[in-house]
Amino acid sequence: MMRRLQTFLLAPLAALLAVQAAFSLRWLIAHDEAPLLYEAFLMQKGFMPYRDIFDFQMPGSFLAYYLLGALSAFGPFRLRILDLAILAALLAVTFLFMRRFGKIPAAAAAILFGLKYMQGGAFMSLQREYLFLPFIAVALWINLRDDLPPRDYFITGFLFGLAAIIKPHAALGLIPIALFHVSNLGKRATRNLLLIAFGFSIPIILVGAWLAWTGALSPFVDIALNYWRLYSQINGQMEITPAETRLPFLLTQTIKLGGHALWLLPASIGVYLVPQENKKRAYLLAALALCYAVYPALSGQFFEYHYIPFIYFIVLLSSLALTPLRPSPHAPRSSSFIFHLSSFILCFTILVAVRPSNTFIRQIEGRPIAKTTDRAAVIAKYLEANLQAGDTVQPLDWTGGTLLAMLETRAPIATSYVFDFYFYHHVSTPYIQNLRADFMRQLQKANPRFIVEVAAVDKPWVSGEDTTREFPELRGFLNQNYSVEVDKGDYLIYKRR
Repeated sequence: MMRRLQTFLLAPLAALLAVQAAFSLRWLIAHDEAPLLYEAFLMQKGFMPYRDIFDFQMPGSFLAYYLLGALSAFGPFRLRILDLAILAALLAVTFLFMRRFGKIPAAAAAILFGLKYMQGGAFMSLQREYLFLPFIAVALWINLRDDLPPRDYFITGFLFGLAAIIKPHAALGLIPIALFHVSNLGKRATRNLLLIAFGFSIPIILVGAWLAWTGALSPFVDIALNYWRLYSQINGQMEITPAETRLPFLLTQTIKLGGHALWLLPASIGVYLVPQENKKRAYLLAALALCYAVYPALSGQFFEYHYIPFIYFIVLLSSLALTPLRPSPHAPRSSSFIFHLSSFILCFTILVAVRPSNTFIRQIEGRPIAKTTDRAAVIAKYLEANLQAGDTVQPLDWTGGTLLAMLETRAPIATSYVFDFYFYHHVSTPYIQNLRADFMRQLQKANPRFIVEVAAVDKPWVSGEDTTREFPELRGFLNQNYSVEVDKGDYLIYKRR
């Protein structure tokens, strides 16, 4: 009876996941995908991150998107196939290691995280937090087993090292895993912790060697030392957090858990229901959820995609609310009551917190997926009709569609600055002033035939202390050398006179 009720709960959720996955094959490249894929295109043309492309992303992000671009040929459909392949692999690994807690909780964990990922729509797809999650899942699969051989500790560290070169804070999860082994292994703990540390260092050493070999290590270090501290002061609302309010802001936002706090209720019940022989493993999952709840605070930002790892682990814990109860001869009614209560709480959480993505709903209603993709299509059409051999284009944009248009038309960029938002925050600091001056030197030297500026209300301008929307040197250069060929209000295309 209990198993039938659980199957009745999961079957429609699995069907909804399958339908959304099928519809996602029609998603276009959107949001952060476009800039990163355009940079991957530049890498194929011989550009090197940091040396030839000014960006603050970690080297692993460039490598991941380079592979995605190479495998998909930058085609949206192929990219969606890769996206679903990564998701399928992640959910398969999740089911395998969660099966230790029971097949029903394992199936629930995989289905619920798949739905939460799809809920983010096109704007959440292939985010960096999602790309490093399979490495952590495989590491967890390894570490939930009994009697690990020494090589598995090395592999664990190596997998977390791969995650860390995509996002450094991904390594947070290594802390509870290391403590889990220290408590279990006694005298062998030191040896195995050293193996983890050695494995962790390998991807970092290899990436460092790659940057040094290509002449990009010094620019990377310069960006890390000078720009990261500025960018970390921009919060999830694209505002500068004043120094005096930074700590209260971080604490307040961390407590909110990105709006996912409701999952704590079924997660707590799930940990309680786990049989004693699996308690330590459930506590490990809880510790990982705690680590990745803190993860967004370490960057000083609380963007929605920063919560992907936390959502993953809190969903795993919540699925334990479906843990089959061993019948108690002394209190059979009590066992039945607890089961029905835990199932009801999980069902309630799912009804409140799991819903189809806005992208999926727009597709069902026959509406465009996003304004930026429509804007990109129009810009791409103009560039395709007017670009000539040797022409270059300079975007004044970030995620507004210009870079997607440049990717689709394979338009060469004029300078090393793919985005323009760097120039409008912390404008009084010498570092940003130097970036502005360097950009103007490169722009004047390249003298691109076209400059595309997005001025839409959805452009992610940074606001707050020491920010601006003015760039007098750039305005003067445009007024003197360019005429406006296209003015649609939300974007302009300038053509060199």
